[in-house]
Amino acid sequence: MILVTGASGTLGRLLVPTLTRRGADVRALSRRTRGGAGPGGTGSFEWAVGDLGTGAGLDEAVDGADVIVHAASNTRGQGRGDADAVWRLVEAAKRGGRRPHLVYISIVGVDRHHFGYYQAKYQAEQTIEASGLPHTVQRTTQWFQLLDTFLTLATKSPLVPVPSAPFQPLDAHETAGRLADLAGGEPLGRAEDMGGPELLDGAEIAQAYLRATGKRRLLLPFRVPGKAGRAFRAGVHTSPENRQGKTTWAEYLAAKYGG
Repeated sequence: MILVTGASGTLGRLLVPTLTRRGADVRALSRRTRGGAGPGGTGSFEWAVGDLGTGAGLDEAVDGADVIVHAASNTRGQGRGDADAVWRLVEAAKRGGRRPHLVYISIVGVDRHHFGYYQAKYQAEQTIEASGLPHTVQRTTQWFQLLDTFLTLATKSPLVPVPSAPFQPLDAHETAGRLADLAGGEPLGRAEDMGGPELLDGAEIAQAYLRATGKRRLLLPFRVPGKAGRAFRAGVHTSPENRQGKTTWAEYLAAKYGG
């Protein structure tokens, strides 16, 4: 049995059906009761009610799980509470002498980056590494789907701020495939970083989005201030030597918006 946290999030929505199509039995964690049909595939599927913020229901959720894929994160809150949530999950997983394989999704460069959300991810990594549980930490670069969401919101204004920094966009579908592979394998500790196939400046990413959607907006490149800004401009969050992703940003946009 594989327990997936964050099953209704950007990655979780792709990961769960990927696992069940491969024949895995999946339990998806949710803070509230959910119904409806499962994702399909030859593997079984069920919802479990549990709250990473309080720990309620986690003992029952982890019971019988051989693998836990922790894909939940407070992205809107810049990772606030993520380290505590991981600690609660780890403690529940260890009770009764259990030793499930814990797979965690993180971000490239979090150990060297001063951006608040990245630091929260690194704290979560450290909690997992100190847990004594068999684990795999997979760091990736930035997903197309999150960039798309950001730009959709940003282009509601006629002026769109874009950071002057390199990015290495990656399809979350490909990340889901990688996590499914890891969930079915042996613990690796730190897995090899996973990046998209190309490095693009923030303005290039936004320009491609505008062309694909037919929107006319004025782009305002800006420099992120402070230590976080220097890390972004240095590309700490990229991994040029790891370009495992196949789909390009332009291909993703063409598939979604046409053209």
